[in-house]
Amino acid sequence: MRRLFYILTVVALVLFAGCERRPLLDMCNTHYVRVYIDEALPNVTQGFYNENYVKPQYRQPDVLRLILADPETGEERAVRFLRDMGKDEKGTYYEGWIVADPGRYNLMVYNFDTETTVVNSHNSYFNAKATTNEIASHLRSRIPSRGANPDEKIVYDPDHLFAATCGEIDVPYVEEVDTLLSHEGEYFIAQSIVKSYYLQVQVKGMEYATSSVGLLSGMSGSAWVNGSGMDQNDNVTLYFELQPENGRAAGVVRSNEGAVKTPGETVTIYTTFSTFGKLPDVENQLEITFDFLTIYGEPHSETLNITPTFSTQEAIENQWLLLDHVIEIPEPPNKTGQGGLKPEVDEWGDVNVNIKI
Repeated sequence: MRRLFYILTVVALVLFAGCERRPLLDMCNTHYVRVYIDEALPNVTQGFYNENYVKPQYRQPDVLRLILADPETGEERAVRFLRDMGKDEKGTYYEGWIVADPGRYNLMVYNFDTETTVVNSHNSYFNAKATTNEIASHLRSRIPSRGANPDEKIVYDPDHLFAATCGEIDVPYVEEVDTLLSHEGEYFIAQSIVKSYYLQVQVKGMEYATSSVGLLSGMSGSAWVNGSGMDQNDNVTLYFELQPENGRAAGVVRSNEGAVKTPGETVTIYTTFSTFGKLPDVENQLEITFDFLTIYGEPHSETLNITPTFSTQEAIENQWLLLDHVIEIPEPPNKTGQGGLKPEVDEWGDVNVNIKI
């Protein structure tokens, strides 16, 4: 019995001495990644044409999606979501850790929380493409100039998509966490693959309109996330809404002093819209159609060729499209009554009816 106890004690001591304490989390092949986003967005966060006008809303991304892909096939080999956000003198950044076997990879990062911008084939470095959806059917039915043409692809303007790529980076074997950097030895920087333009036009008779919509043809409807540029074969028409100066609702046009403008006075309507880019074909005609719904129920549309406008100094340097044109909305055919969506009632009359109970 004593001999058995002695043997068990020796075995226990040998096992205890031979064991090596290891951490619960094995940090082998774990790599730290930090990505800054370039938030200098013309006409969205800076470079406004008029500081008194209503500015487009901007919201920082909530999360970035990071993938390491096979450089030959482009197929995803490791993925991670970067949710931890910080800020320093270089700007806003997102950070996290990704686990990957040693090897050579293509790296791609983009924000994963956009509303109108959708990324298709997101598991492929070469095929991942950002696009935007076609407008809802109820919006299309309200466009007098386009509602009857089902072949035209009319889409929402895209949200800004921040993307960073780095091809052929070496990921070594490490026993402790290291940092993945660009070829220049820097943290990665994600820039938007979407541009935002400011557009304005003059309108006479805006007091007779209840809404205004713009339709811009000759735009690209998608772009590759890996930085290869827009898809030149994806010809779409952008849909966006415009508003009168100082953000006032259509049909209630007032001057800066607050007084109602004189009927027929010229006002500015404007918007900021986003695009993956204008198609570069020299034969491509960039046309914009303004569709108005009047207070007397009749639509009013006007189409302009704005191809030369994209070549102006304001468009190239500031992405401002300032149209030198005045759109005239006709007066109501019957001035004694508003008609259309704003009918008038001259007076109320009493109606006496016997109700049986």
